[in-house]
Amino acid sequence: MDLEEDATILFRISSDFPRRDVEKIAGRLASSNSLIPGFIAPEVGLVSLQALLYAELIDRSETIVLLDRNIASRMAKIAREGARRPFDGPTQIAVDLMALSQSMNLDLEPVIAFRELAHNHGNEAALEELRWFRAADTGQAQAWIDVALGRADALPTTPAVEREDYDLSQPFHRYRCNYAVLLKAAELELSGKPPPDRMADLCRWMVSDFIVAGPATLYCAMFFSPFAAKAGLFKYLRSPHRQRALTGIRNAAWDVTYLSDLSRRAMTESFETKRNLLATADQALAEIAPLLFIDAEDFDAFEASLASLLEPWWGKDASSIAGCIASGIDAGRTRPSPQAPEEVEDYVGDLIAAGERRVLLS
Repeated sequence: MDLEEDATILFRISSDFPRRDVEKIAGRLASSNSLIPGFIAPEVGLVSLQALLYAELIDRSETIVLLDRNIASRMAKIAREGARRPFDGPTQIAVDLMALSQSMNLDLEPVIAFRELAHNHGNEAALEELRWFRAADTGQAQAWIDVALGRADALPTTPAVEREDYDLSQPFHRYRCNYAVLLKAAELELSGKPPPDRMADLCRWMVSDFIVAGPATLYCAMFFSPFAAKAGLFKYLRSPHRQRALTGIRNAAWDVTYLSDLSRRAMTESFETKRNLLATADQALAEIAPLLFIDAEDFDAFEASLASLLEPWWGKDASSIAGCIASGIDAGRTRPSPQAPEEVEDYVGDLIAAGERRVLLS
């Protein structure tokens, strides 16, 4: 039935539901700034019990939590080895999130995390850890609550589930595109040009030679900026061991891929049936993510909102940087896609190879 806007909704929670424990865990997650919504968060709080119950029972909407590798791996490790205290920040987030997800019927989605693991350590390592993640994600809400609140240091004996047969190391198109953009960004960073020129050159290159990758562009807007707290975005970029520089760029490309997956889902999946969150302990990603979901009526309003959000990173140059990004996005929507030369079978791969050569020689 239709509900009036000022209607009051009452939920009756079973007397054996550990409400106070779950509210404490949800509050800790909310204050951790580790959950990034791909939608406008409700005023009562992103993971308040009221909001989650309303989404599930009234809107009939599924809440899906996309996990980054640090979070997914720590969940698997707790199932395999038990808890080792004191918890570091990512482990506390992982334990709290698993307790909340099993208590409130949230759906954990680790596919990008295990693709990243397979890319870095091989398919067998990823499949083995996935077995333990599946074991962790088996209904045992009270056990996870007890671990989260320090009452227990291990789950009940939980064997790893049967091995799944996937090739998670197969080339992943979205990651490859992000990697190509970040290789170009690394080249521009090492060029010595002023930061605004680096940003402008990147936008021009994406329009003329590639795709305009929104999440990668915003990641680079933070990386090139003179004022943002951007340590660790591109690790080892100036290392004398140039292969380490490539390792750092690849890691950054996976970070961008989590953002691009959240953005893709938010744009293509119905909010009425699915609500997507990204769980990450990476505070830089949490700072970048809101720029992906600017709610503006037209192009000018979008550019103005983007400039306002970029001001802490760019100061007086925020308006010009926002104009560069917005113009690039607009051009990317209207211009024909760049065409690869006839002799090039894998255009993205060709750009990656060229970018890697330039970084290695820099």
